[in-house]
Amino acid sequence: MLERIHLAIIQQVKKQGSLTAAAEVLHVTQSALSHSMKKLEQQLGTEIWRRGGRNLQLTQSGEYLLAVANRILPQLEMAEEQLLQFAQGERGTLHIGMECHPCYQWLLKVVSPYLTTWPDVDVDVKQKFQFGGIDALLG
Repeated sequence: MLERIHLAIIQQVKKQGSLTAAAEVLHVTQSALSHSMKKLEQQLGTEIWRRGGRNLQLTQSGEYLLAVANRILPQLEMAEEQLLQFAQGERGTLHIGMECHPCYQWLLKVVSPYLTTWPDVDVDVKQKFQFGGIDALLG
């Protein structure tokens, strides 16, 4: 099964020029890296690269996987970063319940610095707080 580490290996081998350098960047042994890729080649039934002495040349399958890696790995990194922001409260929605319409005047002064600090947080203000309490905020 194709895994994230396989994509990272292909990308780093291409970038670094050797298995040894790629293994160092990925913090794995060169042996583990080679074993992982040989196992993947067996599972997929195709060679990813041809070995010619110390040189590695990507096959057509390898070039395809490199293109996939270049597309998918940045998306995975961005997803992880944004999920971490959700977990840390830096992204998401802040629900605020208000009892009265005049309260909006001071609310803007209070919320503005917060939104400057946390621009990826949306603010949802509900005026029906007095009628539904917590349900108004959650719904």
